[in-house]
Amino acid sequence: MQDMATVDLDHQDEQAGQLISGVLHDARDLAVAEVDRLKAEAISQVKSAGEGAKYAGAGLVLLAMATLMLGVAIALGLAAAGLPVWLALGLVALGYGGGGAGLVKRAQDRRRAIGAAGAAS
Repeated sequence: MQDMATVDLDHQDEQAGQLISGVLHDARDLAVAEVDRLKAEAISQVKSAGEGAKYAGAGLVLLAMATLMLGVAIALGLAAAGLPVWLALGLVALGYGGGGAGLVKRAQDRRRAIGAAGAAS
């Protein structure tokens, strides 16, 4: 026959096991809820970034159109000043090409500088 102390210990072990099992179950539920929350937040941020990208894309198209129209206006102004139309358009194209080449060169220089700084650290 079991004495009273052994029965109490078995009961305490059972309660401790239930307590640990409950804590683990709650921790799992909390982790699942946190993952679901992070997933919903990531989806929301991606949708928000997509909206921003649409507006940025539309803005870039409008800027490209404005730049093109400015080039035509400059060329027509040069033609009105007495230059042949083909020469006026050619000069504007050279100006835009030179500006674009300068920007590409600047971007390459910055990329090299960042790469060199990253390699040095």
